Amino acid sequence: MATATLWDPFGFWGAFLGGPDDTPAHVKDAGNRMVTDGNNSAKPRKKKLYFGGESMVPDDWVPPPPVHPVVFDGKINDRELHVRNFYRHFACFSPSALNDTIVDRLESLGEYRKPAWYNGVLASCTPTLVEHEVEYDREEIDDGDGGVVCIDWAFPAQYDDVTPTVLIFPGLAGHSGKDYIRSVVKKVVTGLGWRAVVLNWRGFNSPLASAKVFRPDDISDMEAVINAVGSRYPVSQMYGVGFSAGSNQLVKYLGKTGKFSRLCAGVSVCNGFEYQSHLNRIEASPVGKGFYSRGMTFLHQEYIRKHGKELQAKVPGFDVEKALAATSHSDLDEVLVKSLYGFEDVNEYYAAVASRPFIPAVEVPLLCLQAADDPLFTENGDEPRKCWETLPVAELHDNENIVYFESEYGSHLNFVESNRQEGVIRCDFSFADRAVETFFETVKAQMPKRIMF
Repeated sequence: MATATLWDPFGFWGAFLGGPDDTPAHVKDAGNRMVTDGNNSAKPRKKKLYFGGESMVPDDWVPPPPVHPVVFDGKINDRELHVRNFYRHFACFSPSALNDTIVDRLESLGEYRKPAWYNGVLASCTPTLVEHEVEYDREEIDDGDGGVVCIDWAFPAQYDDVTPTVLIFPGLAGHSGKDYIRSVVKKVVTGLGWRAVVLNWRGFNSPLASAKVFRPDDISDMEAVINAVGSRYPVSQMYGVGFSAGSNQLVKYLGKTGKFSRLCAGVSVCNGFEYQSHLNRIEASPVGKGFYSRGMTFLHQEYIRKHGKELQAKVPGFDVEKALAATSHSDLDEVLVKSLYGFEDVNEYYAAVASRPFIPAVEVPLLCLQAADDPLFTENGDEPRKCWETLPVAELHDNENIVYFESEYGSHLNFVESNRQEGVIRCDFSFADRAVETFFETVKAQMPKRIMF
């Protein structure tokens, strides 16, 4: 059958309507406008204009790279660290082939698409506004001392024994039902197509079967979960993601185990690396003590509200009324560290919590994602601090296995984005979700197969 054609002497309709292109498919390359002849030798191809003629753009012209503002120049005290600024984010790291590739991929995330209604202070205490439904399978791990550790599994549509597994460790008072946890689980399962398993801290969305409670300094539950997952899927590579308190424990685990870590790589999100200095700085200001510290205290008291009477019966000397009356986290610590945690004083406890001493010993790829507007690390009364000023960025930089990545926005654990810059419709996934997916994809592609038995 004959095909009707339009009279088009100047090539207008063909260009406007997307008419037929006579160029063979095997010689097209729109990216660099090069074609090959029968001998596969490259030849320049002129860009056609709508009304005929040839482009005045040189054939070898390459668009200049975008000019990004300098958010951080790398200067800390008398040192100048290696840093790359892009889209008002920055990455600080020791140069290496793997780190350069990781940062290239992080740059491909583009700018932070801040919603028009975004506020960093409010975002620190509100959900990420995601509505992901996740179907979990509950598993209880016997700790051998009368208690149980509860983990929740989520599976992709298709998987086998070799499918990688991501272990997720929530923040303070966190569990598998938290919105930011459901969001990253959904991204792991649908984006990466990997398994996800979430540790529920004792007493939070899980029973409190013994006197042992969630302790920010104690990584034994994390170790138990890693070992249990490794035993269930012995040929599956394992990766870890920690949020806030969970990220602090993750860094401690990676530093403690070093090259023998059963996790191939990790992502630390909104980690303070040391507890005492941040708590002192926050509670030194009226806003910090009355808003942030009080909010953390209320969250932490959740298991005491639910299981306080049980604990009081199991632990002589535990004052449940005093614990529930605390309105600052330092006051709550005074009640808990001796009776429930077993420390002589809070200073001993604060030293035990910190993951900062473990930073140099980390020997697997680790991404430390922080938000520039995280109020827990910038709150300082009338003179807000920069996030990178309150964190051990130089120590993270000096470990060649670590990339410190500070995003323009995100607050504390929120990282909500809109469908476009200053848009009103939120994205299905957060900026942190996108960073986690990108990092693990990159590391898995760049690293040799590594399975620890």
